[in-house]
Amino acid sequence: GAGAMTKDITLKAACADTFHYPHDWDPSKGSLDQFQRRRGYEHHFGKYRTKNLHKGILVIRFELPFKVQCLRCNTYIGQGTRYDADKKKVGMYFTTPLYEFSMRCKVVTGHERSADGKLYCNQRFAIRTDPKNSDYELVEGLRRKQEQWNPENAESLTFHDEDTRLKMQADPMFRVEKTIRNLQRERSQKERLADLQDLQDEREDAYSLNCALRSAHRKRRKEELAAEEAKRLAGKPNFALPLEPASTEDAEEAAAVTFVTDHDKVNVSVKRAAASAAPLFGPGKRGSSSDGARMAELVGKRRRLAQHARVALLASRPGGLPVGGVKG
Repeated sequence: GAGAMTKDITLKAACADTFHYPHDWDPSKGSLDQFQRRRGYEHHFGKYRTKNLHKGILVIRFELPFKVQCLRCNTYIGQGTRYDADKKKVGMYFTTPLYEFSMRCKVVTGHERSADGKLYCNQRFAIRTDPKNSDYELVEGLRRKQEQWNPENAESLTFHDEDTRLKMQADPMFRVEKTIRNLQRERSQKERLADLQDLQDEREDAYSLNCALRSAHRKRRKEELAAEEAKRLAGKPNFALPLEPASTEDAEEAAAVTFVTDHDKVNVSVKRAAASAAPLFGPGKRGSSSDGARMAELVGKRRRLAQHARVALLASRPGGLPVGGVKG
């Protein structure tokens, strides 16, 4: 029932969060992960990440903490580049564990002798945590790129050291000079902040910006569709000369043109078509002497043609024409 379903859902959630302990497990059988793997269950980290877990190695996604240079291919690798790294505990600093991350350089140096057609540098990198200096120690395969950083060039806020504070207290002229310099910097920063505030105010209306962006996208899609249609028609030319792309002005001018029709010529053409479609020996209009005479003339003409055809047929026979000729 509902209680059993709720129990199953709760059990699945507990298993997913690794809070579920089987009834036949006890601490003497090792960790929960080892116990579950011996029973045939896969580690919750996945099979690829835990393939060397028995050696104390776990595969993680590692980001370079700063810019470095490979010692083999001499390529600079930017800060934040991600690798699949082997994480391993290598020692302790008081109560803080020391971890080492090892990975391979994935810079492409050629296009042969590999499964995907590329040749990688494949230099081994080893980086170790340094909790004593709150930093990372480069153990193997790479060196740190030294970058000089000046807070004055970055226009960031700096605090006076102890010597500068003592000198400002003892020397009034030095204090005035520092004050004037700070006021000048504050004035220049105010102008910059005002420009940034104006730029932010212009972008405050998200609806208008969204409408403008969608309008630009629609225009671009129409242009792309028109270019595809022109490319498709170019493969089926029906005109010897190259045509210019269609313009809105030409379409408007073509729509404004009106062709004048001669109604008399149209009526004559309609009557001629109707006469051609009518039967040749159809009934004429009653009371029309000209139609009757025309009909009699056509019937007589048909009889004469039939008589001439019979004469020609008899003349072609071996016996020839009978004596007395052919009666009409």
